[in-house]
Amino acid sequence: MIERYVPQFSHKDWIDNQDRVQAGGENGLNSRFHQLEAEFLGLAENHVNPMLEVLGAATRHLTLVPALHSYTKDGAAVPGWVQAVDMVEKPTNVAEAHGFMNVVLPDGVQVRSLLVTGSNQSSTGTLTVSLTGRKIDNTGGGAKMFVSSTKLDTPAVPAEEVRMTNESVRYYLMVDLVGAELAKPVKVFCVRLAYQ
Repeated sequence: MIERYVPQFSHKDWIDNQDRVQAGGENGLNSRFHQLEAEFLGLAENHVNPMLEVLGAATRHLTLVPALHSYTKDGAAVPGWVQAVDMVEKPTNVAEAHGFMNVVLPDGVQVRSLLVTGSNQSSTGTLTVSLTGRKIDNTGGGAKMFVSSTKLDTPAVPAEEVRMTNESVRYYLMVDLVGAELAKPVKVFCVRLAYQ
């Protein structure tokens, strides 16, 4: 986040027929101009240049076909997705499906949005896709970096800044469906992350 600009230089007026304007000294022209130089340097480094970097960074996309792994929780198998070549689908006569997949983005990038495409014919199901991170030494629980209760075909934007730190964290997507109508199909075609 770019800090608010607070001016550091304040000009003290000279008074006619009282102050002698001179080059040197604490109140001299050289000192005042060097203070102005420092003000402009701080403004450029801390405010203008960081904003230009954000505005100038091209938005890139990582588009993924969901290749979701099933898993167990507390020793019991969690209902998984049915994997097809280029999509996943909720099994028939099941109200939920869960899965995860590894995701790799360049180190230091900021995630701007997450888009999920698919088909949901269930009027009751809730599809949630979350970008989750966990320390590479497997300590601590998986921290959800970005959670989206997903409306298909509508990009979701994170509420807070999400920046990738690959040095210490590994990332994966969780794709969870709960409360779906048993006989109605729910399919996920694509997950797309936009980042800068």
